[in-house]
Amino acid sequence: MTLDFWMQVGWGLLLLVLIVADCAMFTNAIEWLGKRLNLSDGAVGSVLAAVGTALPETMMPIVALSAGLLDPKISLRVGQDIGVGAILGAPFLLSTLAMGLTGLTFIIQKAVGKRDGLMRLDMPWTRRDLKYFFVAYALLISGHFLPMYGIRVGLAVTLLMLYGLYVTRTLMKAQKDTALSEEVHDELQPLWFAPRFSVPSMLSIWLQVGVSLGALIWMAHEFVDVIQATAETLHIAPLVLSLLIIPIATELPEKFNSVVWVLHKKDNLALGNLTGAMVFQSCIPGVVGLLMTPWHLEGLAWANVIFCVVSSAIMFLFARGGALTPWVFASGGILYLGYLSYVWQTVF
Repeated sequence: MTLDFWMQVGWGLLLLVLIVADCAMFTNAIEWLGKRLNLSDGAVGSVLAAVGTALPETMMPIVALSAGLLDPKISLRVGQDIGVGAILGAPFLLSTLAMGLTGLTFIIQKAVGKRDGLMRLDMPWTRRDLKYFFVAYALLISGHFLPMYGIRVGLAVTLLMLYGLYVTRTLMKAQKDTALSEEVHDELQPLWFAPRFSVPSMLSIWLQVGVSLGALIWMAHEFVDVIQATAETLHIAPLVLSLLIIPIATELPEKFNSVVWVLHKKDNLALGNLTGAMVFQSCIPGVVGLLMTPWHLEGLAWANVIFCVVSSAIMFLFARGGALTPWVFASGGILYLGYLSYVWQTVF
């Protein structure tokens, strides 16, 4: 390996660290925004945090696909592979590894005596998010079996309408869940951009939201270059790296935010952040895939879909029975390791 390769790897690792730090700043701002708007924790997690932190993942396939079309150094096939991998990898990682880390955080807290009893979750809210996800994901995957572009345009429009319905009903439900709002607003840390104010101004809050999101989007752009260079050096298909590496980088905000919220005993906010992002990822980035790629899935992509559906179904079944425990969350991490094993055996 050349010095340039290792410098590129080092830059990629630094980007991961910067993403983690930046999403902590975003978490701080989004909690204050929820308080000032008087929203419940479910709404903050499922809409504000989920949409905001999902923007880098949305930018990733757009950047990759645009590069495949406009940049002569990148072939159209490479751009499409990176784009498809980023789109499918996001909900998969959320439903497996992210859920697993969330459950593991609670298990460790309980083991050291900092938590007792069960996680504080709003089961109806969780089931509702997962129902929207299953519908959106089914529509997205059906695009593979409907190759006519006109039909895929119709699917894309349907996904946009479905997400609009999801956001509208989430906000309407949030207005009724005033009792839940106390959880997210208790013991808020000072706003990073206004640490001396007990109640920061909306201008300061929005400024911190904008700066943190802008930094996340910029880092998403940078990471596309890292993936491309790494794939070329290691002679690995871009689809493989995009299914595994890109989601790990771009989904760090969701994973880290949820871990932080579990540490602060805000379990419902942590889960809403993940399930809300799953709905978003199936709808908005899914539209990009349906409109800007042939959307033909094969091999590792189908394995990714299967593991995602299985993990999500397990979550839904236990939530329906009212027994969504940390160990159920942890099962997502086990499925993620199973997928890694499958990829290793298939590729290497």
